[in-house]
Amino acid sequence: MADIEGSPGSSMHGVTGREPVLAFSVASPMVPTDTTAKFDLPVDSEHKAKVFKLFSFANPHMRTFHLSWISFFTCFISTFAAAPLVPIIRDNLNLTKQDIGNAGVASVSGSIFSRLVMGAVLWYAITNYRTWIFVLLYGYSMGVELSTDNVAAEYFYDRFDLQLRTAGIIAATFGMANFLARPFGGYASDVAARYFGMRGRLWVLWTLQTLGGVFCVWLGRANSLPIAILAMILFSIGAQAACGATFGIIPFISRRSLGIISGLTGAGGNFGSGLTQLIFFSTTRFTTDQGLTWMGVMIVACTLPVTLVHFPQWGSMFLPPSKDVTKSTEEHYYSSEWNEEEKQKGLHQGSLKFAENSKSERGRKVASAPTPPNSTPNHV
Repeated sequence: MADIEGSPGSSMHGVTGREPVLAFSVASPMVPTDTTAKFDLPVDSEHKAKVFKLFSFANPHMRTFHLSWISFFTCFISTFAAAPLVPIIRDNLNLTKQDIGNAGVASVSGSIFSRLVMGAVLWYAITNYRTWIFVLLYGYSMGVELSTDNVAAEYFYDRFDLQLRTAGIIAATFGMANFLARPFGGYASDVAARYFGMRGRLWVLWTLQTLGGVFCVWLGRANSLPIAILAMILFSIGAQAACGATFGIIPFISRRSLGIISGLTGAGGNFGSGLTQLIFFSTTRFTTDQGLTWMGVMIVACTLPVTLVHFPQWGSMFLPPSKDVTKSTEEHYYSSEWNEEEKQKGLHQGSLKFAENSKSERGRKVASAPTPPNSTPNHV
């Protein structure tokens, strides 16, 4: 009975499988539950939670989640609190557009190094082409979000002759959309993965980020305040949902090098922001509306490399998985990050557990490569 998904077990402490609406599954039912672990939530073989309970503070999973988002939003809000006051600061200090642009670049560039050092530097991570594609992709989802946070209030203040408070309130809606848009992107990625596997996740990411770029172009070309607000809201939803969808894929690039890949991806966001502000918002060559238009074009163009991301065990947006029965398995993909000496010491066991759980990325409607017999037991 304890082995049946959703049934009570020692790892579930009274979770019956008939929980309230706000406790929903975030993993495929094909991922087995570790019934020997003692946590307040059901977990897989790596002790990762398999359900998400928004109003729970269960230790350690939900407590870590709540502390993480509170920390992130505190940092984010404090960093961009001064952005709506840029028109006043600009006039009081007689700042040029280049001065403001350079300040914006500095505000997002400082954390590039800190993001990098948060993960252990592993050679595999920096030689994996998927890593660099996602660095680029995040640079034009999270990166353009940061750029827009810096210029939105000034854009509405100057272009539509609004009061500073009104311009600031309108600009604030762009960042506040994160409360809903980012979770939506991650949720959309999970739903797509249940039916279409990793290929579904890639399609969701491309769709959301490309639409964000299109709406950014529309924002730059808007000639009326209502249209500009609508375009900005749709742009924010696309860009921020793409951030959530990005990190629906990042953990599957590498089990061993997850720390540095996450750090590099995050740094890519800050680098992309600095680059776009330097190109489009730090010189007199472009007006702010022109900069937004060309930034949107750049988003669409820089999202195209997602079509090149191919996992041999799951495929890509347009190509199926590899036909090699052995090399196209989850076990081979994640264990290949370890050399034979490390495998003999058993250092790869965590990767094998992750490989077993990641079979959920095969999806229901897309056939992935079959698992060879006797490759990995059902419960590593």
